[in-house]
Amino acid sequence: MGEPRFYDIKDAARYLGVAPSTLRYWESRGLISAGRNAANDYRRYTVHDLIHASEIAFYRKLGVPAKELESYRTLSAKGLDAALALTEANIEQRIAELEAMRARLAQQRALNAAAEQLRHSGMRPARPAIARLSAIDYDAPEPWKVLVEEPWRYGVFIDARNPALVHEAVADAHPGKETVLWQRIEAEHNTGCLECLLKVAPSMDASNVDELLDRARASGVEPENVAGTYLLTATDDEGRWDFYRAWIGGMRTQPTASC
Repeated sequence: MGEPRFYDIKDAARYLGVAPSTLRYWESRGLISAGRNAANDYRRYTVHDLIHASEIAFYRKLGVPAKELESYRTLSAKGLDAALALTEANIEQRIAELEAMRARLAQQRALNAAAEQLRHSGMRPARPAIARLSAIDYDAPEPWKVLVEEPWRYGVFIDARNPALVHEAVADAHPGKETVLWQRIEAEHNTGCLECLLKVAPSMDASNVDELLDRARASGVEPENVAGTYLLTATDDEGRWDFYRAWIGGMRTQPTASC
């Protein structure tokens, strides 16, 4: 058998994908060991040392705390397998959480794209994509759970007779005791509906609703209300806004819009 090959701490750290300080820390906790160069007392690692250290690096990537790894040295093969089975269960949970995060990320990007499309397309006849807006019961836990998990169901309702007042709402909540602020009206002879991009300041003390109402009138609809669902919060040339996909409903004065 030939002489063993030794690796210094820099090479060992590079092969393992960790910092040299990490190897020193693991050694201080008794997780790995290293020999010493008799000439200069520098650490030196054999292939076996690196194999053992690679297991520690793998467990750390799995999220096993260094303190918990100290007990791994005393485990039997069966005990180690049980510990790894628990780690595997935790990983499965993390994967599910990441999948949920990816789905929400995709949803948010779709909402961002919808805002951009509305910004370019302007106001257009369209049937509302939601069925109703209900007032938020601030004392009940249910609306908050829905809105935190699905913020795109946060909505606003504005009565065209008092456009400065913005009512907070939740879209398409399960029917209950909540007050229905707005409900989609299926196509009728004199109704009109226009889709547009609503901007409301986060403080709710400013919006572009007056401009939208004027544009609706110019499009042949006498507006009665505005219903919107949340898309995103972002900054443009005029400031920082909450952007909503909104629908202006009202009576047609010209045969140009319906929903």
